[in-house]
Amino acid sequence: MKVSWLPWSTMQRTSPPQASRRTRALTGAALSLCLLAGAGHAFATTPDPQTQKGQVDQDLKDARGDLHDTSKELVAAYDKLASTRKKLPGARSAAAAAERAETTAKGEYDDAVAAYDLAKANEDKAEKQLKTTSSKITSSRRAVAGFAGQLYQQQGMGTLAVAVGTETPAAFIDKMIMAESAGDTQTSALEELSTSRANLVSTGDRLKALRNKTSAAKTTKQTKLTAATDASTKADAKKADLETLESDQKRQSAKLSREKKKDKKRVDSLQAQSDKLTKVLQERARKARVREAAIKKAREAQEKREADARARAARSTPSRNAPTASVRSDPNPPAPRSSGVLQAPSTAPVSSEFGLRFHPIHHTWRLHAGRDYAGSCGSPVYAATGGTIISALPPGSTGGYGNQIVIDHGVKRGSSLATTYNHLQSFAVRSGHVSRGQVIGYVGTTGSSTGCHLHFETRQNGTPVDPRGWL
Repeated sequence: MKVSWLPWSTMQRTSPPQASRRTRALTGAALSLCLLAGAGHAFATTPDPQTQKGQVDQDLKDARGDLHDTSKELVAAYDKLASTRKKLPGARSAAAAAERAETTAKGEYDDAVAAYDLAKANEDKAEKQLKTTSSKITSSRRAVAGFAGQLYQQQGMGTLAVAVGTETPAAFIDKMIMAESAGDTQTSALEELSTSRANLVSTGDRLKALRNKTSAAKTTKQTKLTAATDASTKADAKKADLETLESDQKRQSAKLSREKKKDKKRVDSLQAQSDKLTKVLQERARKARVREAAIKKAREAQEKREADARARAARSTPSRNAPTASVRSDPNPPAPRSSGVLQAPSTAPVSSEFGLRFHPIHHTWRLHAGRDYAGSCGSPVYAATGGTIISALPPGSTGGYGNQIVIDHGVKRGSSLATTYNHLQSFAVRSGHVSRGQVIGYVGTTGSSTGCHLHFETRQNGTPVDPRGWL
């Protein structure tokens, strides 16, 4: 993929939020879209492996964070599932015990209802018999009273009168026996009925007491049954809740397990990309070292040849007072000297350093990703050190940078180093290899600029850093 240089000098510094796994994934996707969208304004050369590796390593870091988060969530889900499963046997046992207790209470309640119904039936039967016996006693008493009244009306003196009024002794005896027999029968019947009534009253009292007792037992058993039913309902509900929770936790654990596999696959893929880019960069660094060694060797040979030529010229000079040839003056002033990895790209004074500042155009606090040199428009801009121009773009392709040159300096101090020169008035060179101190362009005010100046950036592994660390 081709990557454009983003306008870091216009970036606003903010405190990074705590990104979740989904936020990091969305951020990576958005960055990828930005990088693809910027391909139309990218370098004309192949993609920079160092920039690619930086992005892949960041994605790898995010993916490892996702995997770590998913693993933690999965462990927590398994712990919750194990805890729920540990509670389930007890809940199921309690539900079964409650159900058995409810069944027992139901049986005892049914027995109490049957006993109460039997006692009530016996009591009703005794009351009915008592009513029947009382009715018989009343009828018998009426019959005896009627018989006595009849005798009294007929004879006036009862049995004796009946006997005296007979015509013959045999008839006297018969009437006397009949009257005594009728009286004995009535008396015996009354005594028997009275005894039956007394027994029925006693039995009724016992049956009433038994009915009251069975009614109380029925109420007690009903209360016990209600309590057992409530306990069984609660135990069933608790068991059902735990079983539902177990099912939900199983689904959540399975989902997290699938996410973990996806995160692991993503980590492995990004790691493979990072390893591949590492090999590319190692090979690139090796070639850069070989190239620098060859350049150094050629420079040393050239310096030796020049020294030999000067020595020969000195030996062939006839006299110290001989006139010297006039030397044509350089239209550009000499580049500043420096013992650092880089030299200053301009002889002008520094007007703004790297760091947070209040942007003069956007009026917000933003990161100033480079160093500004307050040179006059048209003054020369020098290459900070030797390298290859990988981009020389006009204002329409660089955002707020205006005319911009990007130079790749290869591997320095173990890092890929590049420099950018921005807001140029014009280019002196647009491609190829440039030497340290070579004029590459001229100070201008193109792009987002308030006046003539050079905005100079150093990028270590593609990231803007303070140039002072390299000068």
